[in-house]
Amino acid sequence: MKYTIVIFLALLGFQLMGQEYSESAPKDTLWYLNGDKELVSGCRFSTDSTLIGYYNKKGKPKDIEVFYVFSINKADGTEQIIYKPQVDEGGVGISVEDMRAFVKGGYLGKKNYGGNFALVEGMLVGAASPWLIASVGLNPLYSVVLPAANSFLVGVTKPSKGRIMKKYPKESQSKYFVDGFREAAKRKRTKKSILGGVIGLAAGIASVFIFK
Repeated sequence: MKYTIVIFLALLGFQLMGQEYSESAPKDTLWYLNGDKELVSGCRFSTDSTLIGYYNKKGKPKDIEVFYVFSINKADGTEQIIYKPQVDEGGVGISVEDMRAFVKGGYLGKKNYGGNFALVEGMLVGAASPWLIASVGLNPLYSVVLPAANSFLVGVTKPSKGRIMKKYPKESQSKYFVDGFREAAKRKRTKKSILGGVIGLAAGIASVFIFK
């Protein structure tokens, strides 16, 4: 029993030390190709490796494949580019600066695009679905089909290029910025549509069982 306690206390100590190190260590920033960023510490990468090692916010050691990362912004202000220029589907090379614009677009799309219409729409479709299904004599549990279909349709469409270019006239001179913004915005509103559908569906099913 005493050995179990000693082992537990040792593991707890190591975890607290790792967390303390993570919180006190200078922060690096991992920029992902989809526009996400993550504050980390103790970033480790060598050019002959396919993995980047780091400590996350909780002080836990993590690693990620280089194929998902654009760059590491070091705590000392320097930048280490991880991305290697690639060729897109049309056979056109995507340079580092083109990908930088894509990453910036993705970041701003996730940060600034609202997607509230998709949330409200999802809630309305979800809430109405059980009543429509029940009206044709089917079990209300089948009503999940309609909000799922709505979220699918939301997911295959993207925000207007014109609105993006109007809001970001300078950045939109790069098609890669616009593409990155649209991709991130599409993911965000798809998630909101799914969330709205779940909320509306739960309310709709409950109302059918209560009032019908």
